[in-house]
Amino acid sequence: MMYKTKILIIFITLIFILLSLTTQSLCYLDLYAQDLDAKFEYDNNVTRQRLPENHQSGIIWKLYTGLGVKDIIPTDKLETDARYTLGMRDVNTTNDEDYNSHEFDFKLRGGNIFSFKEDFRIWNSQSDLFHFYNNVIESNIGHSFGKRTSAYLSYKYEQKWFQNKKPEVQARNFYYHQFSIDLYHSISDDFKVQLGYVDQLKAYNRRPIDFKGGKPVVLDGIQKDRQRVIVLGFSASVFNNTSLLFSNQIVRSDSNSKAFDFSGNRTHLVLLSQPLSKLWVELTYQLVAYNLGAYQTADLGYELSETRTDDQSGIKIGLSYDLSEQLSLKINYEHIKNTVFFTKDFYESDSASVGIKMKF
Repeated sequence: MMYKTKILIIFITLIFILLSLTTQSLCYLDLYAQDLDAKFEYDNNVTRQRLPENHQSGIIWKLYTGLGVKDIIPTDKLETDARYTLGMRDVNTTNDEDYNSHEFDFKLRGGNIFSFKEDFRIWNSQSDLFHFYNNVIESNIGHSFGKRTSAYLSYKYEQKWFQNKKPEVQARNFYYHQFSIDLYHSISDDFKVQLGYVDQLKAYNRRPIDFKGGKPVVLDGIQKDRQRVIVLGFSASVFNNTSLLFSNQIVRSDSNSKAFDFSGNRTHLVLLSQPLSKLWVELTYQLVAYNLGAYQTADLGYELSETRTDDQSGIKIGLSYDLSEQLSLKINYEHIKNTVFFTKDFYESDSASVGIKMKF
């Protein structure tokens, strides 16, 4: 607990040091209020149950807002932005699904050459099983090769730790280091392609397992996964005021815990259109399909498999209409079908929401 508190203190102290670098710098600070995003949502399976007879529907109220400050460092060569974001969710049928979150993030950008971001989040859930802290650090360096080609080198670190001391909850604590390279090339003004590679090393707060005779055997050490991803994508203007974004990730994950070996694809497709001057339409489709190294059977035994597939798919339709320069009406529908990783169980849910977004 002391270690986690120190991280929060260090982060807040860093912000205050930057704010007080010089008295003169305060004259250049740009304090602003973040957009207020509020909505009511209906979900027919709030608790994500497998059987339809166990589905529990609910009305969900969500609110996101906050404040920020720009130009902390008084120089024209650097862009800085420090923000605090408050998130709230309340479900009328079950307190276990309620939460509030506090997010502190700091961004530093030097044109298109480099960027740095740190994001620290506190997640307070009514269910103690989901009370956690999360810290993410990202840095990017970019370089252009002519007018049409650019490359970016990135590093990302994330650590997540839960406050509940139950062993099964503590086992979900993790951290990882991730390195990636992305290459973008504009074939024309309306068509850009992407080629990328990601290498992630991840460690969990649990011991690895193997299988002997269909039964799990706990090994020494901690679980470590190495995930390698090849990214293929493009963005295109398909016709007036309409853009198409496509990304396909070819994934291979090797672990010293047999249950977490897998390979597969993650496909993401977004169609964004502006049919009217004040109306935006966004259609998102996502499909994740994994071939797993092991899965849990009905009698709680385990089997190794090269053909077992887990799927996660979803579709989302969003409408945004500008009522004024400061106020927008937002309507969304989402369908999720999820075969839970490592088990034969699955759930489906449908949700619809209506809300407003207010700019300050």
